Amino acid sequence: MSKKISTLTSWLFITPSLLIIGTFLLYPLVSSIYLSFTNYNFVYSNKPEFTGFENFKNLFSDSYFIIALRNTFYYTLVFFPLIILFSFLLALLLNSKTKGTGFFQSTILLPIVVPLSLAGVMFTWILAKDFGILNYLLDNILKLPQLTHFWLAEKETALNSLVAVGLWKYVGFCVILFLSGLKSIPGDIYESAKVDGANPLQRLIYITIPNLRSSFLLVAIWSIIQAIKVYDQVVVMTKGGPGDSTLVLYLYAWKNAFVYFDMGYAQTIALFIGALAFIISVIFNLVLKPERK
Repeated sequence: MSKKISTLTSWLFITPSLLIIGTFLLYPLVSSIYLSFTNYNFVYSNKPEFTGFENFKNLFSDSYFIIALRNTFYYTLVFFPLIILFSFLLALLLNSKTKGTGFFQSTILLPIVVPLSLAGVMFTWILAKDFGILNYLLDNILKLPQLTHFWLAEKETALNSLVAVGLWKYVGFCVILFLSGLKSIPGDIYESAKVDGANPLQRLIYITIPNLRSSFLLVAIWSIIQAIKVYDQVVVMTKGGPGDSTLVLYLYAWKNAFVYFDMGYAQTIALFIGALAFIISVIFNLVLKPERK
């Protein structure tokens, strides 16, 4: 009898959590998956029309989807290695005992508290052609007028400018992740390596990097997911232009849902984005998974 009462009590405690998870996680997920198999214009249609795999077949014959996929891949392939490199080097700098690291730490971590939409507005002014700070520095201070551009209105520079904004915004967060890993490495290991005659480069390669395997895995998966779902700075700064040079998957999904009112196809794109992020995360987890002793 007491065992039944204990079981009933346990279910009473977990029921609110199950209701919240079911309402705000499982139901929207199942509903989104179902909508991806339908043709549903939520403005003119009374209910979704089941079409099977038709939306998935149309994905890779859709030229705009291909452009958005290509731009997203380009953003990811540039953003991912740069943020790992910069955040790792900055973490090494901040972890050192050199003078002035406190100032640099505050400077690097400050962008974390700035909303990405606000950062987009700020960088839109910085990158403006006629009155932007960047072009002013290149032209009037450094005397390099040939390097000035209309950064957000030229196809050759617009997407790279968005990458730069993403790096500025997120590098501080990745620095924190690397710093936490560096602080967890016992100092005795470095002392023993010094006694054995290991130079700083050898200590970096054979001690620091192997012991940061978990940090590299976390930063890699997090940064790739951030890159795949890039949206905020694109909407604020370029809206997918000039032309389609900065059209990315999340923006294209939003356009299909709230501009073309094709919710079924938008959910198909969203499902593709989620599956893509999941597959890449699994691959990185298998490659960089820390070895178990």
